[in-house]
Amino acid sequence: MASSNVLQEPEPRNDDVHFEHTDIDIRHTFITGVSVLIGIWVVILLLYFLFAYLAHERAVSSPPPLPYHAQGNLPPYPRLQPAPHKDLEALRARNNWELSHYYWVDKAKGTVAIPIERAMDILAARGIPPQKQPPKLVLSQPEAGTRQTGFEGKVAPEPR
Repeated sequence: MASSNVLQEPEPRNDDVHFEHTDIDIRHTFITGVSVLIGIWVVILLLYFLFAYLAHERAVSSPPPLPYHAQGNLPPYPRLQPAPHKDLEALRARNNWELSHYYWVDKAKGTVAIPIERAMDILAARGIPPQKQPPKLVLSQPEAGTRQTGFEGKVAPEPR
């Protein structure tokens, strides 16, 4: 148990050491802070007048606006899209309509576009017609094990 009669020693103190009042000079610190604030405001005012001067010089020395801005006409194509998502929706709607409806491609020649579902049904019923072979077509049998590469006689084969 701790006894309550224990004498506490006073904190050691050196009478030769004191707080020095010259560590910080409040007057000089205040003057420095005010000087910095005044300097910042002077720079801000100078920049304001500089930007006002530059804006005036640009307005004076700039070329006149382009004629289509003055008349309200649109510039020539290609132009930027103001709403690309709406343009994409319109494109998809037009493509879907073309894939699902009958319409004339060339009425003078009698060319008609048919819906893609109907075209697939016709191809499934009739089959794909044979294609004409290009002239001088040379085909190799798969079991021959070689194919024409275009390097025949130009490159020596690697030794085995």
